[in-house]
Amino acid sequence: MNFSHTWLPFIYLYGLGGILFVSGIIITIKSGSFDLSRKAHKKWMWVLLFGFVWYLMMHALMTWAALDIISVYSVPIVLLGMVVVFIVVTLMLRKTGGA
Repeated sequence: MNFSHTWLPFIYLYGLGGILFVSGIIITIKSGSFDLSRKAHKKWMWVLLFGFVWYLMMHALMTWAALDIISVYSVPIVLLGMVVVFIVVTLMLRKTGGA
């Protein structure tokens, strides 16, 4: 497969989607709807950012697996590792009062 059939759609999806995602967050922060000084809002910011990275990584890993760059079996292992990181960071933020 060539670049235009594999990675160009990926770059478009997460590049434009990322710009719109960040723009939406900036708009909600500037409007006062999203206040990062509040504990619950910090938690949701972490969830939103992790969710974006989760889908980006899932898509990239599955593309690499389809191109035989990595093993298909490594996809769930890496994604489970990301879940562990999410849980650990969430618990650390909760313990320190950051989220």
